[in-house]
Amino acid sequence: MLFAFPLREPVLIIALVLLILLIAPVFFERLRIPSIVGLLICGAVIGPHGFGLVSPDLEFTLLGTIGLLYLMFLAGLEIDLVDFMQTRLKSIFIGLASFLLPFIIGFVICRYLLDYQFTASWLIASMFSAHTLVSYPLLGKLGIVNRPIVTIVVGGTIIADILALVAMQMITSASAEGFEWRGLLMLFLRFSVLLFITLYLLPRIARFFFHRYEGFLGVQYIFVLTMLFFSSAAAYLLNIEPILGAFFCGLILNRLIINSSPLYVRIEFIGNNLFIPFFLISIGILANFRVYVDQPVQIGLLLVLIVAAVSGKYLAAQLSRLILRLSQVETNLLFGLSVSRAASAIAIILVGYHLGVIGDSILNNTVILILITCIMSGYITQKAARKVHLKENDTLSDEPDQKQILLVPVSNPATMQNLLSFATLVKNDEDRHPVHPLTVCTDRQKAGEMIDESRETIDSAIRSLHTEIDFEPTFRIDINVTNGIVRAADEVAATCIIMGWNKPATTWRILFGTILKGLLKRTGTMVMVLDVPVTFREVRRIHLFCPPNARFENGFNDWLYTMIILAGKLKTRIWLNCDSADTMNSIREMNAREKAGRLFEYRTYDREYDAGDLLVFVHARFNSVSYDRHFEHSMNGRIESNHNCDVLIIYPHY
Repeated sequence: MLFAFPLREPVLIIALVLLILLIAPVFFERLRIPSIVGLLICGAVIGPHGFGLVSPDLEFTLLGTIGLLYLMFLAGLEIDLVDFMQTRLKSIFIGLASFLLPFIIGFVICRYLLDYQFTASWLIASMFSAHTLVSYPLLGKLGIVNRPIVTIVVGGTIIADILALVAMQMITSASAEGFEWRGLLMLFLRFSVLLFITLYLLPRIARFFFHRYEGFLGVQYIFVLTMLFFSSAAAYLLNIEPILGAFFCGLILNRLIINSSPLYVRIEFIGNNLFIPFFLISIGILANFRVYVDQPVQIGLLLVLIVAAVSGKYLAAQLSRLILRLSQVETNLLFGLSVSRAASAIAIILVGYHLGVIGDSILNNTVILILITCIMSGYITQKAARKVHLKENDTLSDEPDQKQILLVPVSNPATMQNLLSFATLVKNDEDRHPVHPLTVCTDRQKAGEMIDESRETIDSAIRSLHTEIDFEPTFRIDINVTNGIVRAADEVAATCIIMGWNKPATTWRILFGTILKGLLKRTGTMVMVLDVPVTFREVRRIHLFCPPNARFENGFNDWLYTMIILAGKLKTRIWLNCDSADTMNSIREMNAREKAGRLFEYRTYDREYDAGDLLVFVHARFNSVSYDRHFEHSMNGRIESNHNCDVLIIYPHY
């Protein structure tokens, strides 16, 4: 028979699942049902307990595992480490609350209401206390994954899951060998080894690889997958849940994969549209609703488990609201994200099942519990996330939208790549104005040949960036370079001119005395002068220096807006060095309007800078309102004494 059910041929199984992935999201969105919920329902319908079209065999186990690990990897990759370090105490509190309250409620109900054994009650309570961020992809679609509350919840999730797994390990060790501190010590040692591998060894390998294969997008993506599964395999070999290895892998690559970069976009796209949906369908396949028809008593047991599981996470969210002073929308988002169970819950219950302390009914009820809590999570998270999204749109700055038209003079092929790459980092991804690479020809007789050669070089550089940002090469024939740049800036109505400065080849004073000096005199457009050898992936911290009267410049908001975009994409913090309290307050206000979170560290200090530091100086044109001769001398001194640092000099428009 050509079509025997359940399907065994991998080609037919994958074809069926891809058809579901194509149709289900559109169909369920029309019914105003979250696509995540729809995929879970589809899994239950096609599973062995539905129409029996497929079975949870090797193909689904493999693809579902990939999706689960990819989900946790994306959670680590997209977390805003700057906000996380600022809010880590809140994450710890939410993690403890999300673990303790469900654990206590679950243990009391199972032990004293349902009269389960101590070991079974402990394992079920551990399952209640863990949760999986199944609804996390919904946040990415609405563009709120970098919001502080989301970062806090992700951090709390890892803490809660680690505690749940530790609790599981404690009781399984006790049931097998009796309670011994030696078992806890071994667990601590295994976690230490995993952290050493993922947080110490892998980052060094990754930095070398990305530097060696810069621009090879396909090779970089395969490397990322290799790191993901290597970290997960290391956790598995250490008897730790592989999801933790996947999450740690996301954390170590977080700073090495620039936000909104082509590699970042492809990682997110493939995960959210292929691997993670496979995982959701695989969870739905495990559901068996028929048992409740054959054994109605199981319905009562299921309801008790659902109430216990949901109430524990709800109380944890409400306690977090009172202690951390969260808004109602943030509380709902916290509850929606934390109420769903999947990975750790299945792992914990399967451990008890294999030990013989948990029977078939609890195992099936756990699967149904996972399905129901995931459906609840999808509804609650989507509703709360939309409110967060709408609230932010309603409270945006009343000022007109910032448009960015970037003009990038590119005369040296050796520096062209970095200049254009920098332009993509300071460009708002939602702004559709193109970036203009500019070539100025001063020899009219050879102009045609130079333009053709330059066009080919520029096109090659743009292709190597693999970016979605539009580029529109511009060419001019003029008597000198400065004249050509000024006229081109007027023609395209440029809001910023990005120039390169190669420190070993041209000293700062020589550059200032030639092209730049003439440019600053003849145009009021914002000019950014970049030390072009900078490697953006290696930037660890941005030091921003601005003169006392910087806030009085007409271009104050423009350069600050650009810095917020740059720091956001580099996932780093800006250390502000300024002697003016008023300027600091103005930066705080702009930061709040742009919803930039905790990007700025408001400190004033002087020290030696490291190779991973980017020094940004907000200078000014001579005789402008913020020009300060002392600041200029200080800037020159810092540039000359910190040759190991990368430099960016900004001249605001006036």
